[in-house]
Amino acid sequence: MSQYDIFTGLLKVFPLPVKKQDDVDFLFIFKHPKYEMLKAKYPIVDIAGNGDDFSKAVNLLNWVSSNIYHMGNYSGAIPANAISYLDHAFGKDSAQGINCVGLSTILSECLLSIGIKARKVFIMPCSPYDADNHVVVQAYIKEMGKWVMLDPTFNAYINNAQGDCLSLLELRHHLADQAPVFFNTDAKYNDEEWTEDSAKANIEYFAKNLFYFQLSEISTFSDENEPTGSAMNRFITLCPHGFSPKLVRISNVEYRRKQYGEQPWMVQALENEKDSKYFFCSSTDFE
Repeated sequence: MSQYDIFTGLLKVFPLPVKKQDDVDFLFIFKHPKYEMLKAKYPIVDIAGNGDDFSKAVNLLNWVSSNIYHMGNYSGAIPANAISYLDHAFGKDSAQGINCVGLSTILSECLLSIGIKARKVFIMPCSPYDADNHVVVQAYIKEMGKWVMLDPTFNAYINNAQGDCLSLLELRHHLADQAPVFFNTDAKYNDEEWTEDSAKANIEYFAKNLFYFQLSEISTFSDENEPTGSAMNRFITLCPHGFSPKLVRISNVEYRRKQYGEQPWMVQALENEKDSKYFFCSSTDFE
């Protein structure tokens, strides 16, 4: 049995809930003074072009992916927003690369700035002993009447056998059934050549990381803990029934402690996690 069989098997037997969970209201903020600063500093509108929403989204996807290196172990302390990330990494060499969170922050905020619903989504593995996850963007395409997944790390979106561009939920369902899915022909990772083996490995990577999803309830400029009205921005989880992301996070920190030794951040992470409250949505809420 391959890892692909294991990962897709988990998706198959642990579907995401359809019925409503907590009272969740996803919001998208299109008016923010920093969006005007972003568009004044970088040619977001010109890059997006005058086509439909999908062409605009793909143009911005290509622009972000082609001009910024992905560096998985990035650990910078710059503000987590599109302007700061672009100032740090745009047109720079690989030493100025950023991680998938930063790349997805840029793309989602660029899309919001031109009026396209978008949010960054943390896609997460099942195992607490897996120290890696991934972050992508979901964008709502009016002409298609649906969400699509965009991945600026790989300059990618994923289609089914009929050529339909898939949302995260659709991709999860396809992989759960081991149905064939395909990257766009211009997918790439940094300066590396994209091959059939690359595509196969990264489909398996998605299968590993599509067990559950986490995202901000409000998508806006610098959306992490962004105050909106009297409420703080909540972090929402979509996961199978009976699965405990809190236990996964605690177990993951304890696993890293055993692997790498005690680190100051681990103590704080455990304390934060023990005090944290989780909010849950259904797949219906999510899309």
